[in-house]
Order: sequence, then structure tokens, then C-alpha cells
Amino acid sequence: MRVCINITYHMIQKLIYNYGGPVALIFLSAVIWFSWFDILQVRENSMEPILHNGQTILVNKLAYKGLFHTDKLPEENDIIIFRTPIDNKLVVKRCRLLPGESVIISQEGWLLVGDQEFFLTTSQKNRLIQNPVIPDDFIMVLGDNSFHSVDSRDYGFIPVSRILGKVINSPHRKTY
Repeated sequence: MRVCINITYHMIQKLIYNYGGPVALIFLSAVIWFSWFDILQVRENSMEPILHNGQTILVNKLAYKGLFHTDKLPEENDIIIFRTPIDNKLVVKRCRLLPGESVIISQEGWLLVGDQEFFLTTSQKNRLIQNPVIPDDFIMVLGDNSFHSVDSRDYGFIPVSRILGKVINSPHRKTY
């Protein structure tokens, strides 16, 4: 029994000595990968046709984290992952308006963002009229499939601190 344990101990020592570098490199790579990236599955149709229900996406968790924990702002049209302020649900939406930008509502009651119009219910319109400018450290997010999306029209602007990452792989990425 003692010989078997002794042989196993020496085998482990030999493996670490001969292969320690590659094993450490693989371990370090795995730690970095899982610290910086996340692989998620879309569970909604609010981003159709860009992201589909059931599609796997890759998320860069450090896209908006600067040095010394200062948050960076997403760019307009970035697809982001965040937790909603109402129920803390993890969702994916597109960043549409940044801090300081105006919320424009047409005479007919539609939200205007660039050259696009988004339908507003009376309660959504009333909520947005109360805040005509996006406050500092907040953004407005909207789903691409606007008639099937619960977004900033419903739960208000999103604090930048709630953003968890940026979607970096969507095979059918659409540029506006």
C-alpha cells in the first residue's frame, strides 16, 4: 500500500514539474474568460429580428467597466444586458438615448428616436413627459421588436450601474 501511495505522489510531482506551465496557463485562461465574458441564452422576442428567442449570445462583462471602478457609458445602438429596476430580471435591449439627450414625443403621441417612431400608451407617454431629458448616469433602452418589448417606455430610464455587459456576438447585427 505504501509503495502505491509513494508512486502516485511521485507521479503527481512529475506531472506538475513537466506540465505545470501549460496547466497554469489553461487555468489562468479559464479564470480570465469567466471573469470577462458570459455566455447567455436569449429568453424573449423583444429584440427580433436581431436576436431570437433561444439564441446563445456572448457578453463582454467589462465593456462598460473602466479602471478604478468608474463606469463607462454605452454608445447609442449598443445591445446591452442589464437587470430591470422593477423586478431585477436579466434582459437584453438596445441603448437608444444617452444622458442629456431629449425625449421627443410627436403630436400624435409617438416616441421619436432618430428616424424611428415607437408607439406609446397613454401611461408610457405620461411617464416620459415627466422626464423630457435623460438624467446623468441613466440611459434609455428599447427593444428592436417594439410592439413586443417591455423597456424604458414601461419601467423608465436605466441606471448605468445596472448594466452588466455588452453583447459582442450577434450574427445578424443590424447597423442603424
